[in-house]
Amino acid sequence: MAQSPDASQDNPPTHRQVSWRSPEILGELVLLAVMAVFAVVYVTDLTNRIEGRWLPFITVAIATPLWFARLYTVLSRRKAIEQGMIMDLGFRLGVDPAGEKRRAALYFGSIVVLAVLVWLIGFHIGLPLWVIVYLLAWTRARWYYALLAGIGFEAFIIGILDLTLDIFWFEPLFFRWIGVAYPFSDMFTRIF
Repeated sequence: MAQSPDASQDNPPTHRQVSWRSPEILGELVLLAVMAVFAVVYVTDLTNRIEGRWLPFITVAIATPLWFARLYTVLSRRKAIEQGMIMDLGFRLGVDPAGEKRRAALYFGSIVVLAVLVWLIGFHIGLPLWVIVYLLAWTRARWYYALLAGIGFEAFIIGILDLTLDIFWFEPLFFRWIGVAYPFSDMFTRIF
């Protein structure tokens, strides 16, 4: 049976040349660069201030090979993008160019907002707040589910990171401005 001439319009070709300037590739490369800078600054800052705390170094040692693995997958993702896939979500490139740019801006912007929140008010306040706002804004969750998720993140931070692993947190900018020591640093040693 012969294919009609209109059939090519129904199934547009999915293979196309993709530039390295693709919003998805550039966005992830920028995020990887930011994470590398954060890791170097974090370890350098803790090395200068704290003795006997090995968790940051262990974390960076474990995360470094994972960072390189992610860099490899991002750089090799160009082939998948050329075949029409965007990220791991199954979206097709070219179907909604404005939507693609909007999604890239949203995920990049949300990570930047999280980093700024953590820098300004710390992990204990910034991360749960970010989770709550994310759930309310993007998933349209009910406020009590979003609040429950935020409380769950706070419980994880305090229960696992503070009381179990005894992580030393950097002092956020807000607490420096008001002249109060970050109340979550050394929580384990203060309680026990």
